[in-house]
Amino acid sequence: MSNINVATHHENSIASPLRAFSSKGENWVEFGAPIFTASEANGGPKRAVKRSGRTVYKTEHWTAKHKRHKQQKLVVALKLRMLRVRDVIEMPCRITITRYAPKKLDRFDNLPMSVKYILDSICEAITGDYVPGRADGHEGLEVIYDQVISREYFIKVRIENI
Repeated sequence: MSNINVATHHENSIASPLRAFSSKGENWVEFGAPIFTASEANGGPKRAVKRSGRTVYKTEHWTAKHKRHKQQKLVVALKLRMLRVRDVIEMPCRITITRYAPKKLDRFDNLPMSVKYILDSICEAITGDYVPGRADGHEGLEVIYDQVISREYFIKVRIENI
């Protein structure tokens, strides 16, 4: 019998449970929270329904999406308020958002869409501009997206001055 190495599906995987945390330094802020994220580009999570003996996949109802988006923004806003991000972070700054989930998303389309409302809440807290659609358009913001395979859904955010 020979030793066979097989590439696993779970590269960059985390086995230990993730816990909410927050910390800050002289010119950086970092926090993590158990937040469920789904690709908004594909209509959100799908639900299988049997119709006339056939399986049909339905998209998430708009009220469920709205509730998830509000919850994401609220959790992030409370974390940033607790850390007093406006006292630590100045423009220009770099925002690194890491998504932990059982499966990876397409990093060019679906990953940025899955954390859209989280990024909106972060940008609102940093810039102080709460008009919808304008906060993440400032020139001094640099955003980096990353993802890691994990058993549970989690978001880790690091904001640092450039």
